[in-house]
Amino acid sequence: MSNKRKGLILSASGVMAVALAGCGVQSATSSLGAAPKQITIASQDFSEAVIDDYILKDLIEAKTHIHVTIKQTSGASQLMHSMMQQGAIQMYVGYDGTEFQESLHQSYSGKFAGHPKAVTKYVKTQEMKQFGVWVSPSLGYQDTYALAVNQSTAQKYHLTTDSQAAKYFGTWNMATDTTFPYLHHTGLKGFERTYGATFKKVTPMSYNLIYEALAHHDVQAIMAYSTDGRLKKLHEVPLADNKKFFPPYHGIVLIKNSVRKADHLTKVLKPLWGTISTAEQTQMNYEVDVLKESPSTVAHQFLVKKGLI
Repeated sequence: MSNKRKGLILSASGVMAVALAGCGVQSATSSLGAAPKQITIASQDFSEAVIDDYILKDLIEAKTHIHVTIKQTSGASQLMHSMMQQGAIQMYVGYDGTEFQESLHQSYSGKFAGHPKAVTKYVKTQEMKQFGVWVSPSLGYQDTYALAVNQSTAQKYHLTTDSQAAKYFGTWNMATDTTFPYLHHTGLKGFERTYGATFKKVTPMSYNLIYEALAHHDVQAIMAYSTDGRLKKLHEVPLADNKKFFPPYHGIVLIKNSVRKADHLTKVLKPLWGTISTAEQTQMNYEVDVLKESPSTVAHQFLVKKGLI
């Protein structure tokens, strides 16, 4: 998980300027006949989303005559949502929990708290009803906040869930990004209240520093992003949120419904749904972020391995 957590406030003129810079579905004709169909995917500014964008691009281009362009953006879900409404893009990879809170302006509280399936259903229903946007089934993985500990700690105390870890919170120092401690419904106070324990000390810091802090034993736990490749690199173990404190953050694809129907994308993309496990997405992120492989190469190798192209 990366900048998708951070809602950016953009002026109407700023959104329009970015949208006008995008490329919509091409409908122009020339003396040689109709131009080939094109789809533009908006890409968020972190490796996970870029990898998944290339997976979509390769699969669509392998199965259709559609040319797919990937357009880099700042990564804000509200920006991409606005671009789709203005016709600048037709598709983007997102997360149901982010769409729920940012694009649909809902809170993971009240009737939704602890009910991730209700959130997923609401997003799918309301995106279509309000915006004419089709929301895919999950790609298979979740990228959410996850309490993580060193592998040695997990093995020593036989930890797999947050409830099992809670008995040690009072003796642990924890590092987080600079956002988590201050989130209203899904932040530090709510997490401690849900699991019935308080950390000895919590230190907010730059997100890029928290993994090294845990690896160097400066802290005993971190609030990590569950598919970050550095968890694999540094042998750090994300624990399961067994009380469903966090909203769901399933990887999903949002597509302008008119484009989905006109280009028969339901059939083309159906084999992809549910095929990317959290472990597989983490591995791909690791290959790009740590091993410095190309996102397009990693995406292509995944599709070949799965027999999808």
